[in-house]
Amino acid sequence: MNPYACPNCRNKMRFHICDQNPVSVKLNPQTGEVLAYIDQNDLMAHPYKGESRLVECAVCGLDGAELLFVKAAQRM
Repeated sequence: MNPYACPNCRNKMRFHICDQNPVSVKLNPQTGEVLAYIDQNDLMAHPYKGESRLVECAVCGLDGAELLFVKAAQRM
């Protein structure tokens, strides 16, 4: 694991690491109820391309991609 630093408050010790596990669903537009889970091979659904891990500074609350915090640590 790489060292982190918050680009906002310079914190180097306290962070929340959020590993993302996206789930694709089909919702009822009126109620928001989950009607079905979408298979990853479904050609009608675009695959998730977001970050697999997000980091949040536990001091100031800034959150973002892990690379943001790694680059901030490298600059310090």
